[in-house]
Amino acid sequence: MNAPLTILATAIAVLPTLAVADTTCQPRILESRTTFPMRSQLRGQEGIVYIDVQIDSNGRATRTELQHSSGYRLLDRAALESVRNHWTFDISNCVRKDLPATHRIGVDFRNGEY
Repeated sequence: MNAPLTILATAIAVLPTLAVADTTCQPRILESRTTFPMRSQLRGQEGIVYIDVQIDSNGRATRTELQHSSGYRLLDRAALESVRNHWTFDISNCVRKDLPATHRIGVDFRNGEY
């Protein structure tokens, strides 16, 4: 059975390391439907995948780039595909000149049921 479980995968917004005094474009995650591969769950695979996401003026990911692996290729691919195809971001605090914006996020896969 390969039914996607989205409840076990959570998103982490990674805050920028440099504090900026003025208001900059800081997209917030609105929807983070993420598929946790059943094969990974059964194998007990867990980890955080860090991804740089380019976000367009509609709040959708236009490009994703793996920055730090979870250690499992299957989890890395699931995170990249989920962010690219299913996530939406709130860009209401961004001005048009700031878009597309690149934002680093973390997708945390935890396997608490097995």
